[in-house]
Order: sequence, then structure tokens, then C-alpha cells
Amino acid sequence: MTTINTNTSAIAALQTLRIISGTLERTQAEVSSGLRVATASDNAAYWSISTMMRSDARSMSAAQDAMAFGAAKIDTTYAGIEATIEVVDAFKSRIVAAMESGVDRTKIQGELEQLKQQAVSIATSVSFSGQNWLNTDIADIYDQSSSRTSLTTGFVRQGSSVRVTTTDVGLAGLSLFNTTGGGLLEKDDRSPGTIGGLRNTDTFTYGGGAIQSFTFDGPLVFTDDSTAITFQMVLDADDPSNTTSPGGGTTVSVTLNRTLMDQVYPTLNGMISSRDQFAWLVRQAIIPLGAQFASQSGTTDGYALLSLETSGLTGSSIQVLNVSSTLADGKTGGLAATGTDYGSRPAVVSYWDGPFNVHSTAQIYVPIRINGTITTLEITRDTVDQALGTTTGDVTSADDLATVLNAAMQAQNVGVTATNAGGYILYEADEIINKASGSKTSIGIGRAYDGYGDLADFDLLDIDITSDTADLDRYLDGVESMLGKLTNAGSMLGSLKRRNDMQSEFLDTLMDSIDRGVSRLIDADMEEASARMNALQTQQQLAIHSLQIANSQPQALLSLFQ
Repeated sequence: MTTINTNTSAIAALQTLRIISGTLERTQAEVSSGLRVATASDNAAYWSISTMMRSDARSMSAAQDAMAFGAAKIDTTYAGIEATIEVVDAFKSRIVAAMESGVDRTKIQGELEQLKQQAVSIATSVSFSGQNWLNTDIADIYDQSSSRTSLTTGFVRQGSSVRVTTTDVGLAGLSLFNTTGGGLLEKDDRSPGTIGGLRNTDTFTYGGGAIQSFTFDGPLVFTDDSTAITFQMVLDADDPSNTTSPGGGTTVSVTLNRTLMDQVYPTLNGMISSRDQFAWLVRQAIIPLGAQFASQSGTTDGYALLSLETSGLTGSSIQVLNVSSTLADGKTGGLAATGTDYGSRPAVVSYWDGPFNVHSTAQIYVPIRINGTITTLEITRDTVDQALGTTTGDVTSADDLATVLNAAMQAQNVGVTATNAGGYILYEADEIINKASGSKTSIGIGRAYDGYGDLADFDLLDIDITSDTADLDRYLDGVESMLGKLTNAGSMLGSLKRRNDMQSEFLDTLMDSIDRGVSRLIDADMEEASARMNALQTQQQLAIHSLQIANSQPQALLSLFQ
């Protein structure tokens, strides 16, 4: 059926042309922009993700710029540290040269003055964009919270939140000169000096053993076992004068007779003529019982009996009692009843040499050895202030030092007590914790240290070697400490630079990864888009031709009315 009111063929051809033209328009947009998702209407999810990631990439690029700024500060500071190391090294060599007898110290001091000026020049000139890490103005350089600066290290997204990451740089380890002191080339206020003499203390000793002395009164003749010398010994009792709940020791009985004599000296036919012969006989009898015979040097007949401290008790003592003899002449070899001789606990001293301060960041270590066990005391400002009831960390007298040491030893249950004995500190074993006494007990105090090493107690700029009383060894130790700090500063900067470089390389890689990921989401496949556009152009031409045909069909009806 043909109608002149509605041309269905033309309508269908026109609809097809519209669809093809719309698709062609979108494909042409892809080809011209290179984007498959150019607006939110193209793909809302992909557009949102790509927009966010491109924004993050731009932030990372900005972080890289900030890191480059930080790298410049690191490089500038490192150059200053390297130059300062050369100056201080030269300073050190000049001090060594000044130690030679007969050298003109005035001329060397002139060289030192030039080196001082060079150090100041380096510190004041090493600045980048107005920031100088070598010449600072920090109220308390030892306070980490106020002596830090930060460097940008990156940009991080965590879920819906973002943040800029930074790393802290401790200026206390870099500053050469600080307006309130504490720079690497200045006096270090954290130093406790000699720690009241403990830094120079290294002493060790044993306790004293119990001993009883006698004089040999031979000769002694043992005809048979009816002739004998007998006695008792009380070994290893506690000294009641200095021991809580003292133990009474162990009582042993000794018999010297012909049978024992023949075992020791079968060729002497029962006669002992000298102290040394008597020694072998007595040793044979008493060593298994926990005692010893000792010849006294410088004498012919002198000898002593002493405890071997093997009873398993805590004391060291010896008492001889109930001595009797059935020898024909009643001789006992010089043995006689005695009182009790007690062994002693060990004690050592350290000499007090002046006040010191324990800085809030310092920790002092004091090795204590008691009866073979080594404990390292840890003393902080809190230890000092709690023991003395102060807030400054000052130890001003030998009494203060003894109080602080006792507090530290009690806290760590060391079992040693310290006492101010007038110019020196006396250390003794505590009779409750370390009850043992005698020659097998021991005590020692090792060299104290503070964890900082030998810190300089003067400024580099204050060194003056022209005086005959100038302490060159002190200057040399201090300059060596400064050189060590400078080396540590260079090492820290090197680590910072390495980390900065690695992070910058990582951000480059990360931004490339983001670009690739965004490209996969929104970029157009140009080969596919080109082929599709050619096909759509062909389809568009065919659709136009079809529309022309459909529009020409009503013209054929006119011939029917002619």
C-alpha cells in the first residue's frame, strides 16, 4: 500500500541516519581528543577515578618539587660540614704540633685564630633560601621537640584522605654554632665531666680470709697411735658484729697420730723435726675438713691455719680450741687455743673530685662487680632528683653522690652500699643481700661512662694555647670529640640525601604507573576508533542514499495521474 500522507520508508531511513550520525559524531570526538571518556556523561565512574588520580599525580609532582628544595638544603649543608671537617682537622694537627717542647705557641695560636674565623665564615654562609642549618637560634638545642625541622618526602592517599609525608631533621646534630650554646663546635652542656671521679675509677679487690698464726715447737715424736695431738676448729662462722642473724659455723675435730705420720712420712720413723715437715702432716689432716696450713714467709717456724671457706655457709672464720697432746713431752707443734678470727667483706673506694650535673637527656652507667656478678647501674636525672629531692640534676657533694649511688643500687638490688668517707666514697658489700665474707668474696667499680663519649667542655673559639698552663690534652680530646660529631653529621646528611633521592625516583615511577592506569580507563583505542569512523562514514553515505530513494518514491505516483 502506498500513501502520500506518511512515507514510512523515508522515516526509517531518517531514523537510521540520525543513529549513524550520532555514533559518528562521538567517534570523531574520540579521534580528535584521543579520549574514550572525556566527560562525566561518557562514563561517570571512570571519569571520577581518572580525575582523582590525575589530581594525585599533580600533587606528587608538587611534592617532588618540595623534595628538590630539601635536597638543595641537604647538599648545601653537607658542603659546609665537609669544609668544617677540614678546618677542625687542621685545628687538631696544630694542637698536636703545639705539644712539642720549644715550639712557638704564639705563632700556632695565630694559625688557630684564622681557622676559627674560617669556621665562623662557613657556618654563617651556608644558607639556602634563607635557611641555615649550621648557624641556628634555638632556645634549647638539646630539646628534640624544639630543635627539629622537617623535609617533605611525598604525598600519600589513604582511602578518602590525603596527607603530605615528612621526615624530621635534628638540628642538634648539625648546628655548628647556636646562639644559646650546644653547637657542634661549642661546649656540650650535657657532659657530666668526671662524674664525681667515677669516670676515672677502675678498682677491684677481694675480701679478707680468716687466719690464726702459730710458731712450731718441735721436734715431735709419735711412737704409736697412743701418742697424738688432737684439737678442734670452728670454721666459717658469721661475724656477729656486722651480720644480722649470724651463723655459728662448723666444728671439726683433728687428730695427728703415728698412723697419719707414716702415711705422710714413712721414712721419718715417727719424728717431725721442722715446720715444713709438720706442714705436710697437718695439711693431710685438715684440708678435707675445710682448712689450710700456710707457712709464713720470712720465718723459720711461723705458720698459720686459715679457712678454705668450703663449708657452704656465708661466713669466713677460724677458731682453734681444745688442743691436747699425749706426746712424751706434751708438745703440740705450737698449736694452742685461740679466739675467733673473722674474715672481712671486700671494700673499694672512688675519689670525689667535684660537682657535676646529670642532663635531662643523659644516662650515666656505672659497672659494679660483687662476688663475680656484674651489674651496670643506670643513673638518670630522675634518679638524681628523686634521691636528692631536687629538680636540677645537680650532684654537689660526696654525700649527694653516695645518696644517688645507694638509690640506684637499691633500685637494682645490687647489694652494695656507698658511704662518704671524707673525700672519697667507700663501697662495701651489703651484709643482708651479700652476706658472704672472706677471701672468695670480691667487689669492683669499673669506669663510669655516659653514652655520649668525651664531650667538649669548651668552645672551639675559646681555645688559647699561648698560656703555659693551657691544658693541651683537654683541648685535643675536646677537638677530637667535635670532629667525631662532625663526622656523624656528615653521615646523617648522606643518609638523608640517599633517602631523598630514592623517594624522588619512587615518585617518578608511581606517577608513571598512575598515568598508565588512567590511560587504560579513559584513552581511546585510535586504531579501533579510526576503523569505526570509516565504517560509520560509509554507513552515513548509504543512509543518505536510502533517504533519497525513499523520498523519490512518492514522485512515481504522479505518473499514474497523467
